[in-house]
Amino acid sequence: MVKRTLKAIWKEFIYGGHLQSLGAASIVFVSGILLKIDITWDILFVTYLTFYPLYLYNRFKEIKIDYLTNPQRTEHLKVYINQTPLILLLVILVLIGALIYFSNIWALIFSLLLVFFGLLYTTTFKNFTKKIPLFKNFYVAISFALLVFFPVIYYSYPLTNILIFGLLIFGVFVYLKAFMMQILLDLKDIASDKKERLLTLPVIFGEKKTFNILKIISLLATVFILLIFSLYFNIFPKPMLMLFLTTPFNFYCFKLVRQKKYFSYILVSGEFILWLILILIGKIIL
Repeated sequence: MVKRTLKAIWKEFIYGGHLQSLGAASIVFVSGILLKIDITWDILFVTYLTFYPLYLYNRFKEIKIDYLTNPQRTEHLKVYINQTPLILLLVILVLIGALIYFSNIWALIFSLLLVFFGLLYTTTFKNFTKKIPLFKNFYVAISFALLVFFPVIYYSYPLTNILIFGLLIFGVFVYLKAFMMQILLDLKDIASDKKERLLTLPVIFGEKKTFNILKIISLLATVFILLIFSLYFNIFPKPMLMLFLTTPFNFYCFKLVRQKKYFSYILVSGEFILWLILILIGKIIL
């Protein structure tokens, strides 16, 4: 009984969008490190609640198409598919309540706009990728990059020019990493994306060229941005240097994806959580 329960919890964590939602909260935490803000549990909770309904709604609406490439996830989500609309409503209501209680009107507007446009991605904007190559990758990556500025809004934090510049550069770093993550996940969904006529990078160029492009993005994001702005301009705090380790992590994920190992996609989805772990270690040793 215990083993079965733990297995069900693990499946829900992986298939239900919780891993990615915690990853979004991790970005906010790392942004707080950059700003030297003491991040409190409530902003992480709110960030999680902002992203969780987006993943749940997307999987709810695309459950039939998803079966082509994610049969295990589809079978798991079918268990509570009839309750999904109610879960979505409750999560959004809790999100609104938490923002009203813990923060301010601007944080409420920011989060609700992310939710609104995130839901529109599934119903409307994803179809733009049928005409605009890689549109869904750009769209999703922007959502993650915007989280860099959430602590400023949530805590009404005053900004200097150097902090604004640092946030913008870190936002570019998050954007490139999130963009790369979405392309990697597209490799898993080639069959369903072809069926929907979506112009993703793997559909357009095939696997081999896609991996070459991903390697360039990984090196550009990690080596170029971190090297220049951590060491030369000294904008990022020292613990941020730990993010250099995401480059070998990325290349290891590339290898596993090439081998068609499903676990690789779990690793890819959890990269932002790895950032949090690396930064915490960096605060101790650097």
